[in-house]
Amino acid sequence: MTDEPEQTKDSIKKAFSPGEAKGKPSLFLPDEMDIYCNKITKETFIFHGKKIDYDTLERMEYDPKDHSVTVFLKDGRILDLGVKIQWLIRPYFSKAEEIQIVRTKDGEAIDGTFIPIAHRGK
Repeated sequence: MTDEPEQTKDSIKKAFSPGEAKGKPSLFLPDEMDIYCNKITKETFIFHGKKIDYDTLERMEYDPKDHSVTVFLKDGRILDLGVKIQWLIRPYFSKAEEIQIVRTKDGEAIDGTFIPIAHRGK
């Protein structure tokens, strides 16, 4: 028997968890959205089903060090997007100048907006 406290190791899963785990609320849950990047046109989309007020969104910021996206609202609040950008789309996502956020229902676009995105370290 030892007097040393038991150490717990973080799992790799934690590296891809939404920002809420870090104390920052998230705009979406991982299963509420999909990200698509067109590598030729450099268009980047976030498709979602949840209704959000697009008028409150000001801009986004991508951090290539931890692959997170921060969402800045016009009222000064700061949210995490809700997912880490996965390795497959990082090269294209990191070149985006704006994000098209599109609400869908049954595979059809029903609402949307464009949000500028900045990239840390550029």
